[in-house]
Amino acid sequence: MEYKNVVLELKDMSRERRTARIAHAVYNVIDRVGDISSKGMFNKSWQENKSIDFLFNHDEFQPLGTVTGTFEDNEKAYTDVKFGNWKMADDAMEMAEAGVIKGASFKYETVNKERVEIKGKKYRKLTEVKHFETSILTVSPANPLAGIVQLNKSLDQTQLKQLSEHVQRMEKFCRNSNASDDCIKSILLEIQEIKSIISGYDTAFTQLATEPDASVKEFSDALYLLTLKI
Repeated sequence: MEYKNVVLELKDMSRERRTARIAHAVYNVIDRVGDISSKGMFNKSWQENKSIDFLFNHDEFQPLGTVTGTFEDNEKAYTDVKFGNWKMADDAMEMAEAGVIKGASFKYETVNKERVEIKGKKYRKLTEVKHFETSILTVSPANPLAGIVQLNKSLDQTQLKQLSEHVQRMEKFCRNSNASDDCIKSILLEIQEIKSIISGYDTAFTQLATEPDASVKEFSDALYLLTLKI
């Protein structure tokens, strides 16, 4: 099984109806592992498999609700979801509104692929995959099942500042939220992982500027510098 992660695009979320639309894949873009997702790659899977899971951080013990539909346009693939009537689902909606949820991801198995060459470099183009699950993530695009095993490029001061600001938003959420203990514990683990990344650099974490104005894209760009083993 493999995972693909993208910056969160949560559309039409309704707390009243407990529904949302998640863009879980982006087409025709070279991702961080040299793959290109292509339109139509989910079609056969969607026709054959109606039991796609909707999870928090790819954790099968933290279901958030049900998948009510899937579709694609020329640029992206989408999962329509309905949040369940339980505490973890409430927590996830609250985290999304607070900006703590940062990414979306899907779990898949490659069925067919092509090798393509772009500007002298070879890439894997996915043409058919089995879609098993869609998740929303507290950190994007890190795979929470894999963990960070290597850094392939130093983070500069701006990127360190962005990581610091995101940690502060997460810590504020933990202090002020009525989220469940399990939810808070999960976020605290993410906080410790990010702090461990920052502590590996010369600039101390506590010396970073802290105004919480970093955008989702900026934070994602910073984390794209991380190499993960999946």
